[in-house]
Amino acid sequence: MTSALTPRAGVRAAALPSTSPDAGPERGRRALVVVLPWATTVALLAVSEVLSRTGVLPEEIPPVTDVLAAGWQLVPTAKFATSLVVTLVQVAVGLVIGVVVGVAAGLALGSVPLLYRLTHHVLDFFRFIPAIVYLPVVVLLMGATPWTAFLLAALGTVWPMLFQTYYGVAGISTVLSDTARVFGLRRHQRLAHVVLPAVSPFVATGLRISAAHALVVVVAVQLITAIPGLGRDIAVYAANAVYPRMYALVAVVGLVGVALNAVLAAVERRSLHWHSAYREGWT
Repeated sequence: MTSALTPRAGVRAAALPSTSPDAGPERGRRALVVVLPWATTVALLAVSEVLSRTGVLPEEIPPVTDVLAAGWQLVPTAKFATSLVVTLVQVAVGLVIGVVVGVAAGLALGSVPLLYRLTHHVLDFFRFIPAIVYLPVVVLLMGATPWTAFLLAALGTVWPMLFQTYYGVAGISTVLSDTARVFGLRRHQRLAHVVLPAVSPFVATGLRISAAHALVVVVAVQLITAIPGLGRDIAVYAANAVYPRMYALVAVVGLVGVALNAVLAAVERRSLHWHSAYREGWT
């Protein structure tokens, strides 16, 4: 009798939906986390619109609707597309140069502790100097050319990559390093199977930081030197008091930065899904 009833009890128990009393509040909290930032953004834009329309803000700050209308007219133009592509190319070239130099230098400093002890005072001094400070010297040497933007973007990129890579190498467990030596791994094998996997999360974080730095530096160089790009267009519209288009391009620069960070974060999440920090943090 007991054996005949046991399967039915199991079936009945399996058919019952497993609901948690906390499921409803949890979904509500998640919805608030998604909705509240957008609601706050819309509210701030609405307040800015009202303040501009009522004359509280100066005329140099146009209403949000005027900025959106100007952007709607500006974005489909060939001139905007050219400036956007030029800016992205300058950011990409500077970023690649800075990443290669920064990662190589960080690996060297982390692998040879004596080298870091000999140079860390100089490195700490130069990393706190904004890349844009070098602009007058670079313009004198190279002129107002795209290479100026490439070089300064690389300078802004190299320091986050260098120190993030160094911290990753210096933080490798001695147990892990000793285990690799015990198993007889050669230097290039330890680099490929121990150092690079341990450093990759630090490099990924440095890459996102560096991309933001490169974008800021490139736009600043274009603003000051009139090198073609979004920065130069912003300066031209500001000089001619075409403020709606100026703010529209400023918003585009911000959106480019957000999109760039989102793309790099997605690549980081997909490429490093095997790492414990990403399994726990990227949920």
